[in-house]
Amino acid sequence: MQQYVDIALKLIVGMIGILAFLRITGKAQMAQITPLDTVSAFVIGALVGGVLYNPDMKALHILFALAVWTVFNMFTRFCMRSALLRRLIKGESVYLVKGGLLNFKAFKRHSLEMEQFRVLLREKGIFSLFDLEDVRFETNGSITVSEIGRGRESFLIVNNGAIVDSTLTALGKNKEWALRNIQRNGFQTPSELFCMEWTPHRGFYLVAKSGDVKRGDEEIAAEDIPDEVLN
Repeated sequence: MQQYVDIALKLIVGMIGILAFLRITGKAQMAQITPLDTVSAFVIGALVGGVLYNPDMKALHILFALAVWTVFNMFTRFCMRSALLRRLIKGESVYLVKGGLLNFKAFKRHSLEMEQFRVLLREKGIFSLFDLEDVRFETNGSITVSEIGRGRESFLIVNNGAIVDSTLTALGKNKEWALRNIQRNGFQTPSELFCMEWTPHRGFYLVAKSGDVKRGDEEIAAEDIPDEVLN
């Protein structure tokens, strides 16, 4: 009887620990699976499973192991603020199709076959390569499609206070261009911004780390954003 109680207790503690881990590390990983998230899933499964079926391990061992892994996971995410480490850990999106032309080298580098690609396109409701303008292969294995005749995509220029070099390279721009537009919009350095997005023919959308928003010529202070938006 005691063994069944121990198993039930471990399951409950494991569930609570995993939910706490997801709350601490962020909800975004539930929607987008990155290599780091995949490793986390394997490690957490091994931790809970190993303790569950080992009678010598107690429920407290689950909590301790999850606490250590959570701290290490958060440290790794902190290190990912470095653009180089972020690319090494998370990877970066690449163009599979650019300007209607298929990037064969990207297909080979990511071991992506054409039939796999066509399945992804059909899931987007697209059935011919003639209809494609740009296609990006995202870090979570999905694709983002820009069709001929539709609006152009937007570009993330600043992410969490750092200029995204890969975006500038894809646009054929340099850091001076990014800094010039940051200053034109009333900020001195990228570190003041949570993000800055550029959409051709529409302009810049900026969010400061203070919570203030600037979209085009419109400026909205953080305290003026309605509560229903913040909640």
